[in-house]
Amino acid sequence: MGMKYSVSVVEANDDIKRAVADSLGLIGWFPSRGEKMLVKPNMITAKTSEQGVTTDPRIVKALVELLKENGAIPSVGDSPGSAYSGRASEVFEKTGMLQVVRESGAEFVQFESVPPKLVAFEGKLIDSIGLAGPIFTSKLINVPKLKTHAQTVMTGAIKNLAFGCIPGAGKSKLHAIGTSSDRMAKVMIDVYSVIRPLVTVNIMDAVICMDGNGPSAGRVRKVGKILASTDALALDIISFKMVGVTPRNVPYVREAMERGLGPSSPDEIEIVGELPKNLKFKLPWTIISALTLRAGSLVPSISPTVSTIPSKCTRCGTCIKACPVFAIDMEKLSAKINTSQCIRCYVCYEVCEYDAIKVNRSLLGR
Repeated sequence: MGMKYSVSVVEANDDIKRAVADSLGLIGWFPSRGEKMLVKPNMITAKTSEQGVTTDPRIVKALVELLKENGAIPSVGDSPGSAYSGRASEVFEKTGMLQVVRESGAEFVQFESVPPKLVAFEGKLIDSIGLAGPIFTSKLINVPKLKTHAQTVMTGAIKNLAFGCIPGAGKSKLHAIGTSSDRMAKVMIDVYSVIRPLVTVNIMDAVICMDGNGPSAGRVRKVGKILASTDALALDIISFKMVGVTPRNVPYVREAMERGLGPSSPDEIEIVGELPKNLKFKLPWTIISALTLRAGSLVPSISPTVSTIPSKCTRCGTCIKACPVFAIDMEKLSAKINTSQCIRCYVCYEVCEYDAIKVNRSLLGR
């Protein structure tokens, strides 16, 4: 009897479509004729896939073509990190994703164009959340990007669902409640537990990734792989392990394991393909030490602060819109962060497209 969970690992060569098809075929996943499928990439900001930030449009194009060839009905949509009405089309346009969607004949879905659907449930920290309406009318194909993350250590399949399926300002609710890595893990998995049954397959862009101070201003890392699994947690466990991060040291992965939302150990997962050897990602400065990481939570009082770089700030106001606790004001020359009010969620750092916000290295992080 085979293992319940499997993750495929495929080399991403010049023929991306073949790599995508192989990654899905190796786990035995095929689309159903006549079925509506919503492809959900990671479209955090207008920074490109080559910069290690957004999902590679070539993977989305390949998926759409494969879905159409098998008689499925594809659409593509997401809610970017600082989403407001019209923001998704702007991010899709600037990253080249919108052109791919149009050329491949898929429908472009803006999550902010329809009112969110309020879902009530019994979570550990929240009992309701507004989710994007389109995720309930099609089967979800989750297409995350493999990166480090200033608040959650790593980001992959689960985070792409838990945050990306919440339209507009609804994401702020998670940040306002998830004020420590432990609380953020709980609130993320609360949301993921609702979305998980809607997902048919997860395919990860690990072609050009990011380590260091991810998810949008770290160091570009070329990994050259595409991974796939029908289970998001299994995919995160194996992809994080692939880049030298112990899966249980990522708080939301540990939380999902303990809740039984997928495998409880890497030993339960069959790897189909070959993982690269000696690939080690550098973690963000915000992960103060291995000791605090093993303990499962960061200490807010000594977590690195963030500040603006006036010479780079364009005064676009994106950080102000994204801040869940209204800790940023616009001054004459640039935005300014009120550090006493800041909860160290690093959302401003995440959504700034101009690298005008920096994470200040703490004494313990040096």
